Amino acid sequence: MLMNIQAMLLPHKHVRFCKSLIAIAGYIRLLIDGPVSIEELWVKIEKNNKSTIIAPSFTQFMLAVDILFFIKQITLDNENRIMPIYFNDDKQKNKES
Repeated sequence: MLMNIQAMLLPHKHVRFCKSLIAIAGYIRLLIDGPVSIEELWVKIEKNNKSTIIAPSFTQFMLAVDILFFIKQITLDNENRIMPIYFNDDKQKNKES
């Protein structure tokens, strides 16, 4: 079981970077710009599936969202919508843009 999770998580000679959960999690994090439900986020992913190299299955999507929660990149608001977590450096960069 551990080997299967590790094989999915990180890219290696049998898993391309675009199919790894780390890449999918990074891609999902870029799409979260404010409060969004899991359904709304999945619709965004499905819309972009044809125009991007990263096209996750729903299972990969859910595992990648779990990774983002685990590494504290996203959280839930009072309405159980996914919110990005910004750190001080991120806020300063957004203000400068």
